[in-house]
Amino acid sequence: MSYKLGDTWSRVFDYDGMLEKGMEANVKWPVEDLQMLYTSFEDVNYHSEAGYLWGAIAELKNGNIEVAKADLDKFNSECAKTLTGFSQPETKFDTDWDDDYFTDIVNPA
Repeated sequence: MSYKLGDTWSRVFDYDGMLEKGMEANVKWPVEDLQMLYTSFEDVNYHSEAGYLWGAIAELKNGNIEVAKADLDKFNSECAKTLTGFSQPETKFDTDWDDDYFTDIVNPA
């Protein structure tokens, strides 16, 4: 399934597509499109990333383009971090979970 603005959670939700779309968002987008993107982020519990997007939407509605640009830059950056974080382990234990050493500890002989 390919992400479309405003999509909400489903068993086949395209998280990567949503994050990629988030990386593309900018002040030239219609506020309505940004709001649909925000709806998707909130619906799938990506609240940390969505906070910057919400701020940008509010600033655009108030005519503060420069502040909105800064918020969207932060939003784009958070989307990129989240997307690349899926493919990179956070700790050594994320890659060593099946190490024989730990198997002995979990299942002592």
